[in-house]
Amino acid sequence: MKKKRLAAGVLALAVSITACGCGEQVYEMTEDEEAVIVHYAAHAVSKFNKKQPEGVEDVTALKAMMEMEAEEREKEKEQEQQKKEEQKKEEQKQDDSSQAGNPSDGTKEEQKPQKNYVSLSKALGLGKIKAVYRRHEIAASYQASQSYMIRANSGNELLILHVNLRNDTDSTARCNILSKMPTFRLTVNGELSVSADTTILLNDLGTYQGSIKAGKKAGTVLVFQVPQGAVRKTDSMELEVTIGDTASLVQLTG
Repeated sequence: MKKKRLAAGVLALAVSITACGCGEQVYEMTEDEEAVIVHYAAHAVSKFNKKQPEGVEDVTALKAMMEMEAEEREKEKEQEQQKKEEQKKEEQKQDDSSQAGNPSDGTKEEQKPQKNYVSLSKALGLGKIKAVYRRHEIAASYQASQSYMIRANSGNELLILHVNLRNDTDSTARCNILSKMPTFRLTVNGELSVSADTTILLNDLGTYQGSIKAGKKAGTVLVFQVPQGAVRKTDSMELEVTIGDTASLVQLTG
């Protein structure tokens, strides 16, 4: 009888505390505090209910379970953070790879397109005749015959390319470059770029017409005008030959 009265008193006290307000802000308990009170309440009720087994028998076990859940949540957070970091690294790696392949700022060296050189003979489409670059010279004028001379314009000088047309076959071969109507553009040291002059020289490579005997050669020239003093030395020379819609690049050496 006493046990029943005690249980009823505890229950009434709990109800009165819940129902009555003191005008003060309700105290908010932590998860650990709530767990302890739940355990205590379960323990108190089970003491007066002989048919009910003990509620939560060990607060230590409850705390252990809560700690395991907290560790599990922390582990999930760490895994999520690690996943985000790995994804970020992968994106950065892809960006670096993309920038390496396609530099977009001045700090990276720009990739130059690959140049495909062909022989002068192939560029001119000469077939059996071979066009062989020999040398170049810089002069104020060029005279191929007694009757005709080319002079440089004011402030310019002439850059003259000498090219041999050679017939290595065992029979006479006809060479008609004029019919192809080629144009020539010379680039010196990767900087200076000029077009060839059109002349009435009989030995102008661009307008050459003639027959070359077996084993013989014909000397021809290409004449360009460049600013005086612009070509002190020639580290490299590239000749662009255009016939119709086809442009070919020839690297001149020798």
